Amino acid sequence: MMIPLLKRDFTACIRIFLILFAVICMYTVIIIYLYDPEFAHILNDYQELLPDLMAAMGMTGAATNLLEWIQVYLYGFVMLLLPMVFAVILMQKLLTGYIDSGAMANLLATPNSRRQIIRTQAAAAVLWMAVLMGAVTLVGIISAGALFPGELDLAGYINLNASTFLLQLLICGIAYAAACMCSESRQYYLFGAGLPVLFFLIQAIANMGEKLEWLKFFTIFTLLPCNRIAQGVEGVWQYNLAMAAGAAALFAFGSIWFEKRELYI
Repeated sequence: MMIPLLKRDFTACIRIFLILFAVICMYTVIIIYLYDPEFAHILNDYQELLPDLMAAMGMTGAATNLLEWIQVYLYGFVMLLLPMVFAVILMQKLLTGYIDSGAMANLLATPNSRRQIIRTQAAAAVLWMAVLMGAVTLVGIISAGALFPGELDLAGYINLNASTFLLQLLICGIAYAAACMCSESRQYYLFGAGLPVLFFLIQAIANMGEKLEWLKFFTIFTLLPCNRIAQGVEGVWQYNLAMAAGAAALFAFGSIWFEKRELYI
């Protein structure tokens, strides 16, 4: 890897990281703060009054403990959408932005190989997503410990965030492959952002009813085993392995394509 480039990537991405981290933390703390049996009845009433809307947002199911509460009201919408936005913007700044601005020409003019450059950008993307998910996990643990000592299943919460990290890494892989293949930002957003958003919309539609449930087989968000983790069901590792393998394949494909492509800068 190129350490100077890695430092430059940190400077380029810190602002968007802080913004999205603050928003996710706000939602996390609020949801944990609202963990109360009386308030749970109010949210259950919303599920009955607006079943399609709540289902589309992934906010369905009864919460019998703090972990299930967090899973229902955070990991059906907020923890899917906001890190996905971060992944898409991250890849634009790390790859497409360099090409559009002409900075990639400067990088390619250095003694460093294309392989070093692209691997550095891939490492930066993985590190940023790991920092985001790790920091959010820490905030959740601290908030739960301060507001409801001893009520959060720490192992389950960490597993929930680890699986979410792998899903977001898979989304990063899609955006990374698109950025490596596309020459302009508009092309990148069409595929790098368009595909994850399409998968998200398909997941929302699939959540809305039994007749549409078959659509879950056409979205990567089905791979996130939130319910299994919250309920302590075994067999989570297969889903995690599938997401990790998919992310690795996409990053490898994007790197190989970038190394062999012609860049008109």
